[in-house]
Amino acid sequence: MNKSLLDYKKSLRDWHYDPTMPSTDYQYVGRFITDFNKHLKDIEWGKPEHGVDLWPEDDLKPMDIHNLSWGKKDNINVGYTEHNTQKYQLFNDDNIPQVFYDMAEKSGLENYSVALFKQNPGQTNPWHFDTYQGVVNKYKKQGIELSEKEIKNIKRYLVVLEDWDWGHFLQIGNNVLSQWKAGDIYTWEHGMYHTSGNAGQTPKLTAQITGLSKENALHLSGEYKFYV
Repeated sequence: MNKSLLDYKKSLRDWHYDPTMPSTDYQYVGRFITDFNKHLKDIEWGKPEHGVDLWPEDDLKPMDIHNLSWGKKDNINVGYTEHNTQKYQLFNDDNIPQVFYDMAEKSGLENYSVALFKQNPGQTNPWHFDTYQGVVNKYKKQGIELSEKEIKNIKRYLVVLEDWDWGHFLQIGNNVLSQWKAGDIYTWEHGMYHTSGNAGQTPKLTAQITGLSKENALHLSGEYKFYV
């Protein structure tokens, strides 16, 4: 019996799960070009959330790769708390500036969602993978049941919103990223573990655009600069 979601995920053999193995586990997509400072200065972030927040019904859910609560339990079991996993998130929110929806329109991702994140110094988003259930549920509401193959074709574009600063990092699989420029876009394969953290002196700001990849998706375009 698997003791953790990570153990269960390893049993699927969908990646090498060897931290000593050199591998390229992300794709650099390109860069959105705009004046990010202008769009970010007036955002109202609201109340914080935490990467270990659980709900009573989570204890009733069986372990499977679509159940994010088991990943949170993994993190709780190794010592993560509400004090070191705090984040501010806007998800498909009226407070998100229009420019981020303009980026989503250019993304080539269908039934997309848009989210903004702020991670203050001392906070982490622990080792996890994404299930993209929000996109899956959008299709269900339209009467469409995505196949497993289609679900694996859902992409998330992570967009960094400011130039890299000391102590800010993103790790995707075995790759630790830094020294990015505002607007840089990264993506990775479905089910890939990743993490981010802020051990610096300034907030770390990112956006996510998530949807079903179509033929005109940016990561397939061969272009690297996208003006919005």
